[in-house]
Amino acid sequence: MKKYACIQVNHHKEVPTAIADMQNQGWRLHTYQATGFGTDVKHYLLFEKGDS
Repeated sequence: MKKYACIQVNHHKEVPTAIADMQNQGWRLHTYQATGFGTDVKHYLLFEKGDS
């Protein structure tokens, strides 16, 4: 069974570190979404782990 985890990152410079940290824990990036306007942009990363 697959497990999913969603995290929010507040600055685009933190996205690569967040991905690397999750991958080190066995998670794979499934989807990435950025939303907002101007300086108020949030980055949402959905990770998956496990078999289907």
